[in-house]
Parts: sequence; C-alpha cells; structure tokens
Amino acid sequence: MLLTFFPMLMAAFASPTALLPLFMLACIIIYIACSYTFLQKGIVREMACKKSLKDWIKVNAYVSIAFVVLMLAQISVLLSNSSETSKQLMDAFVMQSNGNVPPQLTTTLIQKMLNFIMYFMFIYSIILGVHIFITLRFIKLYNHIFNK
Repeated sequence: MLLTFFPMLMAAFASPTALLPLFMLACIIIYIACSYTFLQKGIVREMACKKSLKDWIKVNAYVSIAFVVLMLAQISVLLSNSSETSKQLMDAFVMQSNGNVPPQLTTTLIQKMLNFIMYFMFIYSIILGVHIFITLRFIKLYNHIFNK
C-alpha cells in the first residue's frame, strides 16, 4: 500500500481529483500501522497505550470502511457489466497511450490484468472490512489498556 502512495501523490499534484483516493489510501496506511501498534503493544505485551492511539485507529477505521464500501460497490458494478466496461477501459487505455502500446500488450492480456486487479481488490476489501470489524471489537474488549 505504501508503494502505491507515492505515485498517487504525484498524480494528486497533476490532478486535484486524485486527492480523495490519496486521502483514503493514507488513512488505510495509518489505520494498518496504528492497529499493528495496538496489537503488539496493547494485546501481546499488555502495555498501556495512549488514548490518542485509540482515536487514530477509530478515525482511520471509519475512512477505511468508506473505502471498503466504495470498492465493493464499484467492483459489483464492474462485474455486472464486465464486457461493456472492459471495452470502455480498453478504449480509454488506447486513447491515453497515444498509440504507443507495445505489441506484447494484447487486449486479452490487458483484460486479464484488469480482472486480476478487480478480484484482488475485491478480496482485499473484504479482508480489510473484516479486519476493521475485529479491531474495533478488540478496542472495546481491551478498553482498559487505554485508560492506564
């Protein structure tokens, strides 16, 4: 996730419409880091955690939930109209490349890559949603760690 953050940062400088996905990606990265800190420090080592860690987890978890909902909605639309959508994506790709498409990059290969990315993001979104649900339950269960 961190590797995709830097190219998106450059894209956000070029186009302000990329700021929302950049913000969501940053929140997901912060959520993952904070929940890992909570797991290692609070649950495994049973050390006291700052109340601000709990706030960071919750706020970034809510933005991550919005990301999960958006991704699942987008992927369900793409999967329901897969042939029409793939044709539109292929046309957009050809227009953006200005005819500089390598001969190894066939339309079937591009469609396979797009399908792989869609299914990967579908699985990732489900796993992230389950992780958020479990983490928020652990925050309630281990609330005493934040009050020390």
